[in-house]
Amino acid sequence: MSVIEIVRYRLKADATADQAVAAWGKSQSFAKAQPGFIRRRIATTADGEWIDEVEWESLEHAHAAASAFNPETYPELMDLMAVLDQSSMSMTHYTVQGSTS
Repeated sequence: MSVIEIVRYRLKADATADQAVAAWGKSQSFAKAQPGFIRRRIATTADGEWIDEVEWESLEHAHAAASAFNPETYPELMDLMAVLDQSSMSMTHYTVQGSTS
């Protein structure tokens, strides 16, 4: 069964939504290159909380991608790390139990 990864975060005080969306788009090449990647999207609330939702083929794939996440190795992640308030980040994994698609 696939796994949905939810990363919750807020932006740094000096970061804009446009910068965050552009940085997220740039980081897509990292996500798409990871084994087990299915899809990814972002969403935000009116009060400024963001989520990055990624679907992986398995929890093992999700953990491997998290371990590989390194802006020094993958420069396309640098802009994303520059806008995220890392102290606000949390990650949760959910096993998909059913789907309509």
